[in-house]
Amino acid sequence: ILAYSNGNPSEAFGDRYKPFDHERILARLPGPPYQFLDRIVDTKGEPWVLKAGAAATAEYDVPKDAWYFKENGQPTMPFAILLEVALQPCGWLAAYCGSALTSPVDLSFRNLGGDAVQHVDVTPDIGTLTTKVVMTKVSSSGGMIIQNYDMSICDGAGRLVYKGKTEFGFFTKASLSQQVGVRGASPFVPPPGTSPRTLPLMGGSPALPGPMLLLLDSVDQYDGAGPKGLGALIGRRAVNPQEWFFDAHFYQDPVCPGSLGLESFIELMKCHARDRWPGPGRFESMAAGRAHRWLYRGQYTPVNKGVEVQCWITSVDESRRIITADGSLSRDGLIVYEMRDFSLKVNA
Repeated sequence: ILAYSNGNPSEAFGDRYKPFDHERILARLPGPPYQFLDRIVDTKGEPWVLKAGAAATAEYDVPKDAWYFKENGQPTMPFAILLEVALQPCGWLAAYCGSALTSPVDLSFRNLGGDAVQHVDVTPDIGTLTTKVVMTKVSSSGGMIIQNYDMSICDGAGRLVYKGKTEFGFFTKASLSQQVGVRGASPFVPPPGTSPRTLPLMGGSPALPGPMLLLLDSVDQYDGAGPKGLGALIGRRAVNPQEWFFDAHFYQDPVCPGSLGLESFIELMKCHARDRWPGPGRFESMAAGRAHRWLYRGQYTPVNKGVEVQCWITSVDESRRIITADGSLSRDGLIVYEMRDFSLKVNA
């Protein structure tokens, strides 16, 4: 796995991958500290054969002292990490099936979106997470390869932790450079004459993430705004080319993980929730049993200058302290992510 993420791919997948050891660039698995895949314990389908029906079973031993538990500000796995536990085996399976071998041109691997449900929080004592992924569809057009996957995560006791569907694509560098963003996306525009309240990112309870996972520089809240009149927030972040995650994701192809973009959106929801319900407690994100969707039509890399994350509250359950929100993420003014039906709960 480490050979695939940061070394010689031929040591992971055989001699057919030798050109990618030195001469060509391969779409890689994320590397440490953003690698959440310890081993592959089962496969279905032949290596280097790209067709629907291929499957893999992966395991990840959750360390009790993992950096992300401390950084999350509470003893639960951040959503971004759980999503990576689900998605990284898809990347491994795509390489096992020989996706890169189908093209004479170097390709990048990007998640395009998905929909899923989280069923339980992941705590430090959960042990091993087992992820099963199945490639359900493969299509090729214009030098691009699109792959669909079913994915599910269970803990050691067999409890379902996370389940959903996702879509990935292989793209040339040229096609990535011509991204047009999310078509038809409509950003929130503050009503004329309104002034936001700046919400704090430090201190307070429930706690926001620590420096490694805090992905916003500032948060402005517009009370009573948004399509439902329940409030809207705008978070901003200056892009630092030296960010730790560019080194980890990916080797030879630095790009911010989409999961961290989603995490920054969840941080906006956390800011709103603790402003609405201040006091002791902890966040449950995602709120268990509620479906959520995400869509990616672009990326941000070290060459970009700034990121803006928008969040508009679509429903509030005051008695259970649950908020649901939609939103978007833009880089240098182009909307590249869309989030729908994300739910966050504040537990006492």
